[in-house]
Amino acid sequence: MATAASTADLTRAPGEPGGATRPRKVPADRRSRARRDGAACRRSDAGLQAGYSVVEAVITLPVVIVLTMLVVQYALLWQGRNVAEAAAQDGLRSARAYQATATRGEQTALDYLHQVAPQLLTSPQVTAERTATTVTVRVHAQVASILGFGGLTVTEAAVGPVEVFVAPGAGR
Repeated sequence: MATAASTADLTRAPGEPGGATRPRKVPADRRSRARRDGAACRRSDAGLQAGYSVVEAVITLPVVIVLTMLVVQYALLWQGRNVAEAAAQDGLRSARAYQATATRGEQTALDYLHQVAPQLLTSPQVTAERTATTVTVRVHAQVASILGFGGLTVTEAAVGPVEVFVAPGAGR
């Protein structure tokens, strides 16, 4: 009985409620042919899939690298925007001082850009306008590109009131 159970497949007979199983005999030549065919299928599948990992790497690695570079480019653009804004604010602080000039604000903003981000922001243009009551400093520059995008620019502006000396008792 042990040899019959080891060489036979156990199946449920149709219509049996689920308890009993009965052995189904499979001829020996069919069993060996099935084993041989299964092994051949596994070998042939392994041979067909041998180069897939290389193909997957060739397809996915460039995509992953480009996506990573896009993230880095976005970070550079964000940092460039923050640096341009800080330069505009620094130029504003300088240009709004008592008896200061717009040229002083422009020079202060340019100095800030050259000290903080000389390679990040290229060809910076700073304009400062000073009226009797307000000062406006605008910074415009191109952001360095790692992907070959040449048109990435940032423009930031800072606006504030002009400092005015008021003699004691004159404002009351």
